[in-house]
Amino acid sequence: MNRILSFGAGVQTTALAILVAEKKLAVDAVVFADTGCEKPETYYYMEDYTKPMLKDAGVEFITVRNEQPSRYGGLYEQSWHCSTIPFVSRRQCTTDFKIDPIYKTVGKNCIQLIGFSADESGRAVTIPDKIHKAYPLIEMGLSVFECRHIITNMGFPMPLKSSCYICPLQSFTEWNWLKNNHPELFEKALDLEERYYQRKPSMRNRHGLLNGTGLWRMKDGLQPEMLADGQKSCWSGYCSH
Repeated sequence: MNRILSFGAGVQTTALAILVAEKKLAVDAVVFADTGCEKPETYYYMEDYTKPMLKDAGVEFITVRNEQPSRYGGLYEQSWHCSTIPFVSRRQCTTDFKIDPIYKTVGKNCIQLIGFSADESGRAVTIPDKIHKAYPLIEMGLSVFECRHIITNMGFPMPLKSSCYICPLQSFTEWNWLKNNHPELFEKALDLEERYYQRKPSMRNRHGLLNGTGLWRMKDGLQPEMLADGQKSCWSGYCSH
């Protein structure tokens, strides 16, 4: 049965890729599901660090994409065509653009290595799925802190947290980072949200890209109002600090 590393391009799976390159973890291939909406830093990191490292180690790096909406392009283009946005509750984009493309490429006769670290072992829920799953970081007892050590010991910079720039699960801080560092992508997200409201005007004050509320409110400087509505953040005490 083939073993593939499901590469998310964040800290944990970058550490796993390094262990693969160092022959400390055996896989047949590293697979990255590309939604077309990763932040530029994520793509740069893969091209400059991850792919060359794995190529030198003789490990195949496979990029998979959702072929169903190929006439549109990636997640953003499909969302634009359908005048919709990703929903916090549904996470259909994960299924359509990550889980299904990987499954179609590797098949069910496979063990998929997932990068949950030991400090998030609660995420490794054993449920029936299309592909057998394994959690090597948990099995090795490696926390995210130790994953960071693996990366720095390799001489690599720390990768940015991987997520689509239109992901509604991003925190206020992450959206603010996007607004400051990639204003053109922030504007694209706002344009997509506005297109959705043009189709469903009644949703403007009920739903949006900012953790379920409207991203346009952030653009208009309504942060206190957002926090009063119960946004999950350090300010609201959600993290119990």
